[in-house]
Amino acid sequence: MDRIGRYEIVRELGRGAMGVVYLAVDPTIGRQVAIKTIRLGEVDDPEERTRLRERLFREARSAGILSHPGIVTVYDMEEQDDIAFIAMEFVDGPTLDQLLSAREPMPPERMMNILRQTAVAMDYAHQKGIVHRDIKPANIMIASDGAVKITDFGIAKLTTAQQYTQTGTIVGTPNYMSPEQVQGLAVSGRADQFSLTVIAYEMLTGERPFTGEHLTTVVYKIVAEEPPPAQRLNPTLSTHIDAVLRRGLWKKPEGRYATCLEFVNALEAACANTKEWKNLVRGANLNMPTVISEPPEALRHNVASTTEEGRMSRRRASRWVLPFVAALIVAVGLIGVIALQFGPGLTLGHGPSAAPATANHAPTQQPTTSTTSASPSPAPLSVDQKPSPMTPLAANPPAAAAPTSTQPATEPVQQKPETQNPASQPAEEQPAEAAKADLSSQPSEHVPAKEPPPKRPAPVITSRPAGGPLTVMVMTDPPGANAILDNNPEISCKTPCLLNVTPGRHTATMVREGYQHESREFRITDSPIELPLLNLRAQTGTLMLSSTPSGAAIYVNDRLTQQATPSQLNLPPGKYNVRVEKDGMRKSESVEIRNGVTSYLRIPLQ
Repeated sequence: MDRIGRYEIVRELGRGAMGVVYLAVDPTIGRQVAIKTIRLGEVDDPEERTRLRERLFREARSAGILSHPGIVTVYDMEEQDDIAFIAMEFVDGPTLDQLLSAREPMPPERMMNILRQTAVAMDYAHQKGIVHRDIKPANIMIASDGAVKITDFGIAKLTTAQQYTQTGTIVGTPNYMSPEQVQGLAVSGRADQFSLTVIAYEMLTGERPFTGEHLTTVVYKIVAEEPPPAQRLNPTLSTHIDAVLRRGLWKKPEGRYATCLEFVNALEAACANTKEWKNLVRGANLNMPTVISEPPEALRHNVASTTEEGRMSRRRASRWVLPFVAALIVAVGLIGVIALQFGPGLTLGHGPSAAPATANHAPTQQPTTSTTSASPSPAPLSVDQKPSPMTPLAANPPAAAAPTSTQPATEPVQQKPETQNPASQPAEEQPAEAAKADLSSQPSEHVPAKEPPPKRPAPVITSRPAGGPLTVMVMTDPPGANAILDNNPEISCKTPCLLNVTPGRHTATMVREGYQHESREFRITDSPIELPLLNLRAQTGTLMLSSTPSGAAIYVNDRLTQQATPSQLNLPPGKYNVRVEKDGMRKSESVEIRNGVTSYLRIPLQ
């Protein structure tokens, strides 16, 4: 093929079972472009042909709404002789997946720069009402000048247009999907943030947080399990870094950061406070037992809970786990079918590590298409992620908060990787969330399915000496609060973080400038726990303002408010200039507002 549409083909860059990507030139302006095609004439099923055409053109429409240096620009879309194609920006560089697959050390500064540029571009798309839904290394391109470009908006969703995503539909690449995507629920920009956090976790530890030999296992872990602590896979990382990653991987989207950039800022700050940390190349921990996945049959093994809440959560989980996994098997089967149609992920750039597309071609660029599925998922699941603030916290811990060190939480936790068989993992390392089922391979006879556990089981503790400290994870919104344990400033950390505590009752107080102090009481017995996300309230004082005559417009620091006297104003602490105006009369007064204090001000205009 020498020409497609008005574009002159230069060479083939890569191909899949149904699509080919070409390097071409627009003769009108002499610009190089990448042409992504789908050979619709080779598809016998009319419905499948329509679906493939719509997916390709949806990518063009979604990207066409966006104009950002961090997003691949789409110039044109057309259909000619049973070939649908889009013309887009040609990126001269590799994908992030190719860089990671090269297994060459990446400077930490470059890693952070890639994450930051990706976050900025994603936040821009979210502000325009578009959720990508398939953020993964293969869809992040690195140009020769270091610029990051996000590509493949083929399954992107307009948040205001429900026709592209309906409840019960699973789309995306399973290893990087968020829990809400797995369950076929509505998605927001925080679903993309979850995917970005998976990438960050992989770049830091060399492993993805949710792995398995079977896709059903991976998907189940995304919904119901916590990832291995980052410092277990990479001992140079700190608990502070792990805490940031855990929040980005929070099961419920409302528990994650407000934006992707906020996540990257928190991660960068945590890394800056960690001495001599380094990131690992992909596969560095491939042979570690902690990252070997258990087969799906391990789903039937549960760890006995010491609380009634734990027993109830297992009964709730058992009602949906097996039907959920069964439905996922069907969904994954369809994912595989679509993967065969498109072949390897389509990318728009090239790099030294790009693999040949065919025996006769050694392209510098591969086509990228996401693995998708339109298969219905089971009914929306309820994954209890955080205990009620008023509920005493039980002994079941989050997996990422397993006690491993007695050092202060603000310092890196230097620990050796776990080497014991997963079957012998201590009870302290099991998830605390109510709907989580244990995937460890502990013998089922240790946990009778129908009998309640003993009131005070003797826990098997291998990572903490008897009487040693436990850990409690503390997270606030916004982050960066000083979490003080039992009013002792010497035992504190910056949220999100882990506090070392001893068994018993404690109080954690959150202190952040400009916000009210918040305290949370908790009880810890023999296992680490995780406090619910604490929303900090901004400090405010009250000003009761009146004037004679009444009905005057109110200005605060020369800014017109929407109120008239008499009125109650809630303001942050500080000094203010308050002015009232009516019928050409005006007068100003100064007032100081204090947190929690009501001040009264009467301004006469006559």
